[in-house]
Amino acid sequence: MSRPKSRSRETLLDNALNTFWKTGYHVVSIGDLVRETGVSRAGIYSEYSGKQDLFHACLDRYQEVVVTPAFSPVEAEGAGLDAIRTYLSNLMARFEAAGGFGIGCLVGNTLTQIPEDDTATREKLLEHCTRLTNGFRKVLVHENGPNGPLSADEIDDLARYTMISVQGLWSYARLTDDVAALRAYSETLVASLKASLRGALH
Repeated sequence: MSRPKSRSRETLLDNALNTFWKTGYHVVSIGDLVRETGVSRAGIYSEYSGKQDLFHACLDRYQEVVVTPAFSPVEAEGAGLDAIRTYLSNLMARFEAAGGFGIGCLVGNTLTQIPEDDTATREKLLEHCTRLTNGFRKVLVHENGPNGPLSADEIDDLARYTMISVQGLWSYARLTDDVAALRAYSETLVASLKASLRGALH
């Protein structure tokens, strides 16, 4: 059972999270973390066994303070396609609040940086993708109903397609300040989901 986080530990986590998110897991060194968090090397190692251990804790913190507030409409009981639109709108609001050229998704950013043999980190990142996929699947099952046009396998495919699309959208947000284009893509994604549920793509 994990111990409760102290105020100082949460501050370390939040500052380290921001550093990993902006700079990248592979690039950040312990020296960078000391400078950006204001915690000594000894202080970091008193809480975590090393950079990877701290980063994994940051991934958990990211789920808590970033993903859950944005994704909660999708995970709500009885959520429909409007919840996916709300979730995408939440992402756009974060993008606009940052003044465009967002820093992307911590998970998506890290996927391009981890070495192939870092299986522990890959598993942590996969947990995030699985969470999104499961949330989208629940919405699609609800919208499809017991007699809808999509089979269980098709629902699974569409849920993964939605997850990959969202990851791509958030990655592309690092390249543009054109929120209108991002919103247009979001609406196209929701429209394609509606069309699939109506059987228009079969």
